[in-house]
Amino acid sequence: MQEANIAQTALARILKDDEENATNDSNNSSTGIANRRNLAPSSFASANITATATEGDKKDRISMAYPSAPHQWINSSINTCYSIVSYLEHKFGLDTPPSKIDVDEVPCYILPCLTCGRGERGRSNIKTIISLIFVPFFLLFFFLLDDIGRVMMRNMRLRNSHVKYIPPQLGGVKNLHFRRHVMRDWPSYSREVLLRYPELTVSIDGQELEARMNCPRGVLYLFHGCHRYAASFFYSPQGRQIVSMANDAGLIIVVFTKESELGCWDWDKDWETIRQIGKKFIKGRIQGSCFAPDGSHFYPPMYAFGASSGGAFIVNLAAKMKEDKESFGPFLFSAMNVQIMAPPENLEWDIPTVFTVMNGDERTKQMVQQRVTAVEETMGNGLFKMIVTSGRKRVSLGHFAQVFEDDPQMTSVLSSDIYQDLTQLGVVGFASNQLVANPRFSNDVIASISQKYDVEARKEIAKSNNVDPEEVTPFGASKRLIGGLTPEEVNDAESIWLIEELNVAWDEHEITSEGFGSVLNFFVEHSGFQQQ
Repeated sequence: MQEANIAQTALARILKDDEENATNDSNNSSTGIANRRNLAPSSFASANITATATEGDKKDRISMAYPSAPHQWINSSINTCYSIVSYLEHKFGLDTPPSKIDVDEVPCYILPCLTCGRGERGRSNIKTIISLIFVPFFLLFFFLLDDIGRVMMRNMRLRNSHVKYIPPQLGGVKNLHFRRHVMRDWPSYSREVLLRYPELTVSIDGQELEARMNCPRGVLYLFHGCHRYAASFFYSPQGRQIVSMANDAGLIIVVFTKESELGCWDWDKDWETIRQIGKKFIKGRIQGSCFAPDGSHFYPPMYAFGASSGGAFIVNLAAKMKEDKESFGPFLFSAMNVQIMAPPENLEWDIPTVFTVMNGDERTKQMVQQRVTAVEETMGNGLFKMIVTSGRKRVSLGHFAQVFEDDPQMTSVLSSDIYQDLTQLGVVGFASNQLVANPRFSNDVIASISQKYDVEARKEIAKSNNVDPEEVTPFGASKRLIGGLTPEEVNDAESIWLIEELNVAWDEHEITSEGFGSVLNFFVEHSGFQQQ
């Protein structure tokens, strides 16, 4: 009797609201009645599922077929949850109470209960839904078509126009910007990687454009030492030289960050991540880029560079690669450059290696020479080679102007001022123009000179000379490069320009670009291509 009264009430409501006299199918069951009714013209309609409930449950339920505007989304979410529960109870026959039964209508917003309405109202709702779906896809297609057209027009201009090569170093400080990527090998491995592709600047009908080599001549992985940021390769004096020479040789620059960026390479924490991320990079960025004359794919040669702690790390990687090449492929080195580090005696590897040692580090030089001689006697073929730097270097009036010759901020006058400060504070001998002592033991004095010429101090000078202070950057760093650095890296760039150059002049333990041209020649001699 109670179910019949409920059905009559629901039917009267539908007949009243539906002016087009659409028929309503009602299904009677032992547990309740499912009715459908229209909502607002521009929305989906929902069906009210009549769910059985006890008196206690009824107090906890909310029934609102038309949620009020201020709370529409909140009430709709609550009703949706209630309707899901009611639908499941009704579906699986779990809504029959053991005793006294009461009825509570819960609006249904889930998929089995949705309807677009009837008659003109339903057709209007369908049109609205189709418009909401079709219009964004149409706009997206239009923009994609426009982009494709622009690319096609640009390629046609490249083919048909007169192209002139422009050296990238012209027009101010060389722009060694890079791209940051957080590469992940799900689920366990993640590491930030810095990438720089070899670029060419070309002039097409008077318009300068940047071009990129699709298939590089090789990939150079850089591993920095302790207490250095990975990004320092792009703004330190020696790092800039190495990156610039490698880019001019057509190599992609790939710099891995350490687990502890300002610490040293930790074999236990870093090696497996580097192995996985290295393979991920090659398969995602290099695979399919290079073709042989017969149409087959191949991987370009891959080289490794490591200074100090980074050198020890790549030597360990090379030993691992010898043990298990399959697990590393295609992340396999063709040749390596190990700087200012003597390899451990217990490690053996077969990758061609050129060592760069400083003339002032007698111990490292002796140990490396012994390893090179032993390998040459057993394996021959110039597999290992050693490059020794030229020794202590003079710091003259024009030293820094020569180091930063592409940076208009470092004038000959400013270089002379820096030299005068170094001599007056006893860092450089006035008569000999050579360092008096190891600059690593004069940190406070050198830091005071760095602060005297930091960005903030030079901005004040620029203002007094009516020069735009926004044009002032750390020495050797372009504005575009600075825009991609973290605040910590910018602070590092403001001091590394001086301490690194002084360490190189002392010639004992510092990353160096001296002899790197010979290193690149060694790489070419031992380049190897891997078939994909």
